[in-house]
Amino acid sequence: MIDWQINAAQVEQMVLNLAATDDQARKALRTTLNKMAAWMRTRSVKGLSQTLQMQQKVIRRRLKAVKFRQTPDGGAAKVWYGENPVGLIYLGAKQNSAGVSASGGRSVKGAFIPKSKSGGGKQVFKRIGAARLPIAKQDAPIEKQTNKYLESGVVGSAAFETQFWKTFEHELKWRTQ
Repeated sequence: MIDWQINAAQVEQMVLNLAATDDQARKALRTTLNKMAAWMRTRSVKGLSQTLQMQQKVIRRRLKAVKFRQTPDGGAAKVWYGENPVGLIYLGAKQNSAGVSASGGRSVKGAFIPKSKSGGGKQVFKRIGAARLPIAKQDAPIEKQTNKYLESGVVGSAAFETQFWKTFEHELKWRTQ
């Protein structure tokens, strides 16, 4: 879990400079946090797509921005990241003579894509041992790379903090008109 704290002194200074009431400041902070969750989601999709060498549509399905919720220690807007492994079939897997290859230079020797009569539910499998069964579904792990990118590329960046203060100031000015 990545946690980012807001400097209360900077918030109070901006509220005093714009002569905003406590209610206006609270509402501006709430909408700012919701907008920052959406901003972080879009930035994450673009950055993770490059980092993980996956299409954005695969990553977009694994992100969810949750609106602001009041908590005992203030409030929070969250972005949920699905970090479980991605099935190779979603990465444009193609069967070749050696096995299966997918986007991003991923390949699994001896893997196969079974043909089904209904056409749905395709996956990439690999046999365990020499017998026909058992087989194991093949996935691409993404957890370590995702965590590394999120800690340094989104929340830890100066762009995040700059965007937060810019959005908060805009929301506060709009509410004090």
